[in-house]
Amino acid sequence: MADAKIKFKVFGKSGCEICRRVHEKMEYFRSRWLNEATVDYYDMATVDGLAEGAFNDVMDIPTVLLEKDGEIVSRWDKTAPTFEELRSIFPISEKNRDGSETTK
Repeated sequence: MADAKIKFKVFGKSGCEICRRVHEKMEYFRSRWLNEATVDYYDMATVDGLAEGAFNDVMDIPTVLLEKDGEIVSRWDKTAPTFEELRSIFPISEKNRDGSETTK
């Protein structure tokens, strides 16, 4: 998977607290377990955000798309993926407080 280009696309609007939290959640996941991924945020209140949203058939916010090598492989509308859903897609492990890892 190290060679795959992984991108999370988060669609929301400025002023949307839920959208902000979803974006933060995806950044946290990326920084903790998937450093090679990118997280792009698209503000649906802007022309660029609307264009990207239209291209990806985004009708509701927040929406999260998971792209691998340019192909959308998962989608979450009006919600964010759970940790369990992400773990079913990516081989990640939990980091314990003592620094050891537990794979579930």
